[in-house]
Amino acid sequence: MFRLSAHADPAFLAEMLYEAVNWRDDGADERPSLDAVLSVPENARYIAEWGRPGDVALYALDRRDEPVGAAWLRLFTAEAPGYGYVADDVPELAIAVYPEFRGKRVGTLLLGSVIARAERDRARGISLSVNRDNPVKHLYARYGFEVVGEPGDALTMLLDVT
Repeated sequence: MFRLSAHADPAFLAEMLYEAVNWRDDGADERPSLDAVLSVPENARYIAEWGRPGDVALYALDRRDEPVGAAWLRLFTAEAPGYGYVADDVPELAIAVYPEFRGKRVGTLLLGSVIARAERDRARGISLSVNRDNPVKHLYARYGFEVVGEPGDALTMLLDVT
């Protein structure tokens, strides 16, 4: 049983960004450090100066009220785009769950909830970037996200929420 919280803790978002970047759970010991992930400006922009207009975060909490996953929306600009950027007025989704909680519908709960939040806030759409090998792309497709770009080994996906 999981529940949601709208509490926004930039330190936890940093941990979740780390998990999103290191989405493969193959047991390899070759994961870069959190500092190494955050030292990449294209990664750090997902959490830097958290609390800007348009920033929205939802957390999944376990039975002990410990956060185990997060989904967040952030607006980017053409001058400083995110990996899944499509337009200045379309927030980009970042989502991650600790490895031990994957496959337990936590991501599904977070995704459905953040979409509902974007609809409530009258967002035009939600974009995201996902590695083409990441099986979570099928979850995004089930929710109506469509591929609008294929840069490198990633897919840029867009959901119309109007």
